[in-house]
Order: sequence, then structure tokens, then C-alpha cells
Amino acid sequence: MPLTTPERLSRHDSQISRLEQVMTALAEAQVKTEDESARLHRSMNALAKAQTKTELQIAQLSQTMNELAAETRALGRQWQAYLNTLPKT
Repeated sequence: MPLTTPERLSRHDSQISRLEQVMTALAEAQVKTEDESARLHRSMNALAKAQTKTELQIAQLSQTMNELAAETRALGRQWQAYLNTLPKT
């Protein structure tokens, strides 16, 4: 039995309503995805800045350690020179 015009319209209205719901859900998902993407980019930028800062601190620490090693060697030489001035028994 063929559908009457009101039945056809009702069926089309139902399909249109479902399509609108799907489109709304897709639009909401896109906004959420864009928000999450923006948060991810901010996090990545923060991590990159932190990595740069850490690398600088490591370079500074390395330089300090090299200076301390040089000072330790110099003190060792001074100590040895002092010991060499003591009378041998």
C-alpha cells in the first residue's frame, strides 16, 4: 500500500530531524576536537620551552662542573707543591 502525502511528509520530517541531530553532533565533535587540538598545541609549546630551559641549565651545570674540576686540579697541584716543601724524613 503506497504512502499518503502526510505519511511521506512525516517520514521525511523524521529523516530530516535525524540528519539535523547527526549534523549537530558532528559540529559539537568538531568544536571539541578543535579545543583539544588547541590544548595540545599549548602543552607542546610549554614542553618545548621547558626543554629549552632544561638544556640551558644542563649546559650551565656542565660548565660549573668543568670549572670545579679545573679548580680541584689546581688545588691538587698546590697541595703537592706544599708537600714537596716539607722536609723528607
